[in-house]
Amino acid sequence: MNHKIRISIPEPCHENWFEMPQKERGRFCNSCQKDVIDFTESTNREIVMAFNENENLCGRFKTSQLKREIIIPKEKKSFWIITAASLIAFLGVGTQTSKAQGKIRIEKISEANLSVDNDDEEIEVNGQIIIDDINPNFEDVEILVSNKNKTFHPSADGKFCFMANKKDSLIFSKTDFGNYNTIVYKLSKFASVELYKEKTTVSYTVGGAYVVKKRSLWHRLFHKN
Repeated sequence: MNHKIRISIPEPCHENWFEMPQKERGRFCNSCQKDVIDFTESTNREIVMAFNENENLCGRFKTSQLKREIIIPKEKKSFWIITAASLIAFLGVGTQTSKAQGKIRIEKISEANLSVDNDDEEIEVNGQIIIDDINPNFEDVEILVSNKNKTFHPSADGKFCFMANKKDSLIFSKTDFGNYNTIVYKLSKFASVELYKEKTTVSYTVGGAYVVKKRSLWHRLFHKN
């Protein structure tokens, strides 16, 4: 029999998501000194795997993700026994309303760009940022080398140039625009990075989350307290 669970955040966080420093999988909350993972684009399987690896998580979810049930095969039972009893500590309460993520761009990678024999080799990363806006402000764009926590900014006309290792992870971000995530070796010699404006308004919740297990009808009938 499969298990049905849902994710709950009883005490959401008041901190402004967009003011938190960026991290590779989300952002960092200075109030509680914890990483906050962005699950807004994650599948049910990815959410479950994250909680299976670390039950003391703080995360950002769409409100719709918190309302839906997640069905898990029976073999995951030991995990649910542990996580269902675990309340994840998080400081602050509240709910944030923001905009949905922008378009996800999938790049076609030629084999010529996949030469990463020397992981420590630094190369010049340069290109042009294209913003889906009438009057774009390129200097508001952040280019985060997430595995090294280094941040760069493009010039006033959207051009960027910096040194990075071939396997460094990059996050191009701008408030109210969807992030552009990539790896250095996937970029062309002069890359064009497009940021699309977020359009659909959805509700988000940020905070410590825990797993609520839904009992079957037979379990409730024969295991009454």
